Amino acid sequence: MWPLKTILYFALFWVACFMALVNPIWGVLNYLLAYQTHPVGTWWGIPLADLGMRFSFFAIVFTVAGLVTGRKHVPKLVSSVSLWEVGLALVVLLAAINLLTGYGYNKSSSYAFEKLWKMFVFVFILGRMATTRKNLWMVLWCLVIGSLYVGYDAYTADPSAYFQGRLELIGGSDFATTSGTGAHLAAMLPLIGVAFVIAKQWRWRLLAALSGAMSINAIVLCRTRSAFIGMFCGAVVALIAAPRPKRFRLRVLLVVGAVMAFGLTDNYFWARMNTLTNSDTLESDMATVNRKEIWGLSMQLVADHPLGVGPGNFPNVIGHYDPKYYGRSSHNTLIVCVSELGVHGGLVFLAMVMGSVGYLWRSYRLADRTHFPVETKLIAYGMLTSLVTYTIAGLGTERFYCESYWWTLVLPLCLYRTTVREVVFMCAEDDLELLNPENQLDDVPVTCGANASEPYDWQAQSAPFGYSG
Repeated sequence: MWPLKTILYFALFWVACFMALVNPIWGVLNYLLAYQTHPVGTWWGIPLADLGMRFSFFAIVFTVAGLVTGRKHVPKLVSSVSLWEVGLALVVLLAAINLLTGYGYNKSSSYAFEKLWKMFVFVFILGRMATTRKNLWMVLWCLVIGSLYVGYDAYTADPSAYFQGRLELIGGSDFATTSGTGAHLAAMLPLIGVAFVIAKQWRWRLLAALSGAMSINAIVLCRTRSAFIGMFCGAVVALIAAPRPKRFRLRVLLVVGAVMAFGLTDNYFWARMNTLTNSDTLESDMATVNRKEIWGLSMQLVADHPLGVGPGNFPNVIGHYDPKYYGRSSHNTLIVCVSELGVHGGLVFLAMVMGSVGYLWRSYRLADRTHFPVETKLIAYGMLTSLVTYTIAGLGTERFYCESYWWTLVLPLCLYRTTVREVVFMCAEDDLELLNPENQLDDVPVTCGANASEPYDWQAQSAPFGYSG
């Protein structure tokens, strides 16, 4: 007999799969939760592991099928393909080419490329489905709930899950390391904070507050310095970029949140963080020394292989420069991109990061033309803080093949498309140049004014938990 948790998860998963055939957004949510919970890694998920099911695979298959069967629920876009999505396709194409021209095709390169093209499929779908205010908010709350689960998993973790006092092996497959878990949860905190601020009812605010507290506790247990640096940089951005309508309240909440987070820390956490400001410790700390040496060797690798060594091949090739680092990670998202996909791949990646920031800026500029200007600005603010946090944390840990990092990159496009949709339906003709930097306005679904082909149901498109003021 399966445990009740197993039965409940299995039943809800398949319910969501079949709901995706009616409306693909349910498949997106199903995939997001399956990615974050990773049930086969839990005690109650052992029966599911015995089935040999790949939950994320079935979730994405039903989502893709839902794009056809539930076509009427797929939002229409002002522009069919964005430059950012072109960059995403180019990254996957470069990886495919480097499978042939790089160091060689092997198990590690096959695994890395498989993760990359699967990420492309889901991110492409996410960038289309989360483009109404209601769908976008469903995705954001799914991330809140997922973070709550990961935080609870950390809170209830067995002592065997700790290695040298640091928590490992919780949540999904991309959270197998302390640095990866810490970076992910640190990036989710700004989104959780925005959900708290915008939520209409206190029960939703309580859910967001609980998710934030559990996430911070998990970050403390991971004791990862890269996440701490990312959070620090994100906090600086959050203080500076707080939108004017709620600037004072947001800054007060940031201070209160920081004080409460400090209460969850312990001496071991601060002993590890203090090494960041101690030059003697930095020179003797093996993790820091190894990173410095690997990054130095990476520069030689890039100089020798400017076109890249192929996806997943960095750990194999770096051993040619120093055998003791054979099989080691680069511990840097940008370095692994440049070394495996080439200098040109790194430039495309950086352009995509800057493009995501650009979408947030445009969304913020257009916010006053929407029915929910304050909410739009707050979401853009949270996404910017999340993106900065994850990108900075990614300079100390490898996140290039981690799907959740690409979520933070594509969510600004989702917000931008949501904002453009609302502005177009509100006939903001004065802002058409700002609406679409790619100048692709040929497939606008309606025209303005009395000639509109269909009315826009704002009640249906507004978020069920959204800010109403």
